[in-house]
Amino acid sequence: MSDENKLKAGTESSSVDGSPTHADRVRDERSAILIEAVEKLAGAGVINDIVATLRATARRLIGADGVAVILREDEQCWYVEEDGMGPLWKGQKFPLASCISGWAMLHRESVIIEDIRSDDRIPQALYRDTFVRGLLMVPVRSDDPIGAIGAYWSDPYRATTQQVETLERLARATATAMENVRLVAALSKALSDAELARDELRHRVKNAYTAAQALASLTLPLEHHRALNARIAALARAHELLDEQLAHQEFITISQLVSAELEPYATSESARLKLSGDPIELESAQAVALGLAINELATNALKYGALSKPNGRLEVEWSVKESHVVLSWREVDGPQVRAAAIENFGSRLLRRLVEGQLRGTLQRELSGAGVTCTLEFPLGVSRSKARAST
Repeated sequence: MSDENKLKAGTESSSVDGSPTHADRVRDERSAILIEAVEKLAGAGVINDIVATLRATARRLIGADGVAVILREDEQCWYVEEDGMGPLWKGQKFPLASCISGWAMLHRESVIIEDIRSDDRIPQALYRDTFVRGLLMVPVRSDDPIGAIGAYWSDPYRATTQQVETLERLARATATAMENVRLVAALSKALSDAELARDELRHRVKNAYTAAQALASLTLPLEHHRALNARIAALARAHELLDEQLAHQEFITISQLVSAELEPYATSESARLKLSGDPIELESAQAVALGLAINELATNALKYGALSKPNGRLEVEWSVKESHVVLSWREVDGPQVRAAAIENFGSRLLRRLVEGQLRGTLQRELSGAGVTCTLEFPLGVSRSKARAST
């Protein structure tokens, strides 16, 4: 059996001397690819990010000769992206009733076809000029499919149970990512109603954490999923703390807010985070917007800045000047960050939060030492305990 076929089937007898077999290496490689895909999907800001991640990982994940990403658009299947040994149908749209991806969506189930030439659900004319003989089609979101992921083989081939389960797990992660993208878009318009936005965010975030923990437990080795779940639990605790404080009191201090948002990124090294400032209280609407802004800064620091390095440090200071809150975010001993790395969807959301919701200003500077960011916004009518500094 060739290495390629072993990758497809994922089978090999146990090694006599106890060393890793080909099957072991295949499983490890697929686990690494799946982790990479889930991490990228979790951080996707727009649908294009999700599609790009699927194109880059799905084919390698299951060892197919080609993959396609399909979105449902009303009563049509839209083949938005593909990666294969030959061209498929990128950019084309077909009626749901005349496409195997449409069949999978309409019937809400995965489709395994060993040889397309012997299956009457396949529109043979559309496949005549392609390399496809065997295929696996998995719907995205089982209760009300919004798309599908297709995997194709150039010879008659029946996808294994492991390949089906793996692609279905990727489809579930994709559904969660698409829901998160939809949620962020909705929240950016609904932040003027802070109570509604917070309730919706609480519900969706808890669901996302639960889904991420379940996926980690299903796909990662025991020691790895325990570490990842501990990190996810820390993030969940931070959001829960914010929810509880704002649910029982009208105000929250900036110290409580910043500490809750950054606690998951703290380590045993006490000097990694340095937080200091005046005892300023914020109303719930301002607190929600500032909390989301701090989360965006922390996410960028984890991806590109000081929090991505073991020795990186973060200094956050805040004060009141002439009835305005001035918050300084300074990253130290991190990697050199390029401007393009921070001009992403999260950065655009950050600017909208500061300028739109907080009615303030945002300044960001890049240097060899790290990222420096200054947020300034009016304090409004809150019961600040701090006097304006002179």
